[in-house]
Amino acid sequence: MKQVNELIQDPRIREEFERFYSAKTKEERQAITEEYKRWFNSLSEEEQKAETARQIENVKVVLEGVKANNEELDARRIREKLGTVPEAISMSYIAKNYFGKTKTWLYQRLNGNKVNGKEARFTEEEARQLQAALHDLGQRLSSIILI
Repeated sequence: MKQVNELIQDPRIREEFERFYSAKTKEERQAITEEYKRWFNSLSEEEQKAETARQIENVKVVLEGVKANNEELDARRIREKLGTVPEAISMSYIAKNYFGKTKTWLYQRLNGNKVNGKEARFTEEEARQLQAALHDLGQRLSSIILI
């Protein structure tokens, strides 16, 4: 998972971000902001447009990276929350009966395996479906009375 500053492609913008981010006080951040404004205002109109376009492109890349980071965290959270459940119950049964898929498909998502060069993850709908499957199985298990 990458830090925001690692996602910024433009070295000058990354340097400014790191400078601003490492500022310890509100006054320091304000001074950096004012310095940037003076620099930006010293540019010609054409240079300002080019700088703005460059910043927009960098923001798009950062947002894509943040989205990927969030998806990775979501996948990790699912694996952590499941704990030892995959070892205790039949994931093959869940895959087949709740998803209509193979156990391999389910384990690829649980483990974040690479499939066609991309990390396999649950969609939001699939995560809800897994939650419902586990809840259903839990109710079924808790309703069993043996003695």
